[in-house]
Amino acid sequence: MAEEEIEIDVRGEFVRVPREVVTGLAAAAAARAHISLRHRDLSLLLGRALESGRVTLSRAESRALRAILEEKRSGYGAAGEELLRAASEA
Repeated sequence: MAEEEIEIDVRGEFVRVPREVVTGLAAAAAARAHISLRHRDLSLLLGRALESGRVTLSRAESRALRAILEEKRSGYGAAGEELLRAASEA
Protein backbone atom coordinates (compact mmCIF):
# COMPACT_ATOMS: atom_id res chain seq x y z
CA MET A 1 0.00 0.00 0.00
CA ALA A 2 1.36 3.42 -0.95
CA GLU A 3 2.11 5.86 1.83
CA GLU A 4 -0.51 8.58 2.14
CA GLU A 5 0.64 11.98 0.95
CA ILE A 6 -0.44 15.50 1.84
CA GLU A 7 -0.61 18.16 -0.87
CA ILE A 8 1.05 21.42 0.15
CA ASP A 9 0.50 24.50 -1.99
CA VAL A 10 3.54 26.73 -1.55
CA ARG A 11 2.41 29.92 -3.27
CA GLY A 12 1.06 28.18 -6.35
CA GLU A 13 3.46 25.26 -6.50
CA PHE A 14 1.92 21.99 -5.35
CA VAL A 15 4.22 19.57 -3.53
CA ARG A 16 3.08 16.09 -2.44
CA VAL A 17 4.65 15.21 0.90
CA PRO A 18 4.49 11.95 2.88
CA ARG A 19 2.24 12.15 5.95
CA GLU A 20 5.14 11.35 8.29
CA VAL A 21 7.13 14.33 6.96
CA VAL A 22 4.16 16.67 7.46
CA THR A 23 3.77 15.32 11.00
CA GLY A 24 7.43 16.09 11.69
CA LEU A 25 7.16 19.57 10.20
CA ALA A 26 4.03 20.32 12.24
CA ALA A 27 5.85 19.24 15.41
CA ALA A 28 8.90 21.35 14.53
CA ALA A 29 6.69 24.38 13.85
CA ALA A 30 4.86 23.87 17.15
CA ALA A 31 8.19 23.69 18.97
CA ARG A 32 9.10 27.06 17.42
CA ALA A 33 5.71 28.67 18.10
CA HIS A 34 7.31 30.84 20.79
CA ILE A 35 9.51 32.43 18.12
CA SER A 36 6.70 33.90 16.04
CA LEU A 37 3.03 33.74 15.20
CA ARG A 38 4.01 32.49 11.73
CA HIS A 39 5.41 29.30 13.23
CA ARG A 40 2.32 28.86 15.39
CA ASP A 41 0.06 29.38 12.37
CA LEU A 42 2.15 26.97 10.31
CA SER A 43 1.86 24.28 12.98
CA LEU A 44 -1.93 24.72 13.07
CA LEU A 45 -2.23 24.62 9.28
CA LEU A 46 -0.07 21.51 8.97
CA GLY A 47 -2.13 19.85 11.68
CA ARG A 48 -5.30 20.57 9.71
CA ALA A 49 -3.61 19.31 6.55
CA LEU A 50 -3.12 15.95 8.25
CA GLU A 51 -6.91 15.75 8.53
CA SER A 52 -7.90 17.19 5.15
CA GLY A 53 -5.02 16.01 2.96
CA ARG A 54 -4.08 19.44 1.65
CA VAL A 55 -3.03 22.93 2.71
CA THR A 56 -2.24 26.28 1.12
CA LEU A 57 0.55 28.34 2.67
CA SER A 58 0.82 32.12 2.60
CA ARG A 59 4.12 33.90 2.00
CA ALA A 60 4.70 34.29 5.77
CA GLU A 61 3.97 30.61 6.43
CA SER A 62 6.26 29.65 3.55
CA ARG A 63 9.07 31.65 5.20
CA ALA A 64 8.47 29.86 8.50
CA LEU A 65 8.54 26.52 6.68
CA ARG A 66 11.79 27.49 4.97
CA ALA A 67 13.37 28.35 8.36
CA ILE A 68 12.41 24.94 9.74
CA LEU A 69 13.68 23.09 6.67
CA GLU A 70 16.97 25.01 6.65
CA GLU A 71 17.54 24.26 10.33
CA LYS A 72 17.37 20.51 9.73
CA ARG A 73 18.77 20.64 6.22
CA SER A 74 18.38 17.07 4.98
CA GLY A 75 16.29 15.67 7.83
CA TYR A 76 13.11 15.52 5.77
CA GLY A 77 14.47 13.69 2.74
CA ALA A 78 13.63 14.39 -0.87
CA ALA A 79 10.21 15.82 0.01
CA GLY A 80 11.87 18.28 2.37
CA GLU A 81 14.31 19.33 -0.34
CA GLU A 82 11.45 19.89 -2.79
CA LEU A 83 9.54 21.91 -0.19
CA LEU A 84 12.64 23.97 0.58
CA ARG A 85 13.11 24.75 -3.10
CA ALA A 86 9.46 25.80 -3.45
CA ALA A 87 9.56 27.87 -0.24
CA SER A 88 12.80 29.55 -1.30
CA GLU A 89 11.21 30.71 -4.54
CA ALA A 90 8.22 32.18 -2.69
